[in-house]
Order: sequence, then C-alpha cells, then structure tokens
Amino acid sequence: MEKGWVKIYESADTLMAEILRQSLEENDICAVLLNQRDSSYLAFGSVELYVHESNRVEAEKIIAGQ
Repeated sequence: MEKGWVKIYESADTLMAEILRQSLEENDICAVLLNQRDSSYLAFGSVELYVHESNRVEAEKIIAGQ
C-alpha cells in the first residue's frame, strides 16, 4: 500500500467490507479493499479497508453509523 493510506476496518466478512467501501464512496471518500483471504481456504485471512489519512476521521464516523 502506498504512503498516506490507513486501515480503518478489518473483517473476515467480505460482503460487509464491500458495503462499507460503497458507503464511503457514496460520501466522496476514496476507499480500497485489500483481500488477504486465502483463495483455497476461505476460513483463513481477512479483508482490509483503507482510506487516505486525510479522510480517516470522516470515514470512521461513517463506519460507526453503519
């Protein structure tokens, strides 16, 4: 991940992470999902949600409201 991006959410639930990413995008916050799940064994790993550090506070408020 490039400099300036911070992880604001991590979960094994890919669907929830995607819903949160879309909520952030709807509020004009660029968000990126990083899938760390094992492709053979989906029980291992997680999905991480990143935003630019300048949007961190606003993104955390949006996620808290979900």
